Amino acid sequence: MVETPQNQTQGAPLSISEPSSQAVAVLGGRPNGQGIRILDVSEEYVQFWGGDRDHWLGASPKIVHQEAANEQLLTQLHHALSGGKLGLGCSLSGLDHAEEALLSKAPRPLIEWRVTAMSMPGYADNVLVLVQRDITQQVEKEAELKRLATTDMLTGLMNRARFDYLLKHELGRLNRYVRPFSLIMLDIDYFKAINDSQGHDVGDQVLRALAALLEDNLRSADYCARWGGEEFIILAPETSLEQAARLAEKIRQCIGSAAFPGAERVTVSLGVAEAAANDTPKSMMKRVDNALYQAKESGRDRVAC
Repeated sequence: MVETPQNQTQGAPLSISEPSSQAVAVLGGRPNGQGIRILDVSEEYVQFWGGDRDHWLGASPKIVHQEAANEQLLTQLHHALSGGKLGLGCSLSGLDHAEEALLSKAPRPLIEWRVTAMSMPGYADNVLVLVQRDITQQVEKEAELKRLATTDMLTGLMNRARFDYLLKHELGRLNRYVRPFSLIMLDIDYFKAINDSQGHDVGDQVLRALAALLEDNLRSADYCARWGGEEFIILAPETSLEQAARLAEKIRQCIGSAAFPGAERVTVSLGVAEAAANDTPKSMMKRVDNALYQAKESGRDRVAC
């Protein structure tokens, strides 16, 4: 936190043992008992919020960017401090409008902040120490790691692990709210022949092109994953077996009429199954897999329910 030597005065700049990415301010109540003021700040706090050190000494602190939210926090801290509700070591923490910061077209830094009640040499009364840290890069890195962990690297679709999670979630919704959903599993017909005759590079191009075709032709509520090899699977929420069969037929026709890089006409076989009240992920996957097997055994390039 903040290192304050015994002989430090309130007019001397703070010395900080934490990394320089953290901004620190010492806060206290105003002499008239009305509100919170800054008693001292680190250079990082000044750099973070702009202005100069003299500008901030005695001023109201900035905890978050949004003015109304900042005033609300300061009022909360003032009442807690003046009412003796903040014992030593007690703290209040939060994020500065995480959703707005991440979704804005011109995102501002995502701030993690913590205010802690402390007793510090050089100050007659207990003070509040505000520590702020820009965690934008950390959050972005974590989001990217999560994306990589749930995405098929070749096609960019979600991977099997992510799809398993969504399937369990939808089965939970079915049991709680009796909301229908269906699965569509599809497999590229004679894909081994494409790899053998054209090479695996062409095979990969076909997989990527088919994934893009699926994303372009599915509804916004549908989920699509690469199940493995040349198999893909679609989860269609709020969709009966009849509706899913029509969607599967649309996909079959779309793929059958599309041009694929380096390959002649590509076709797919599709199996469709609607979730039942007693289904588990394993039982539902078995039924849709059986339907796909039936489509292949019946001659391929067709839909079976």
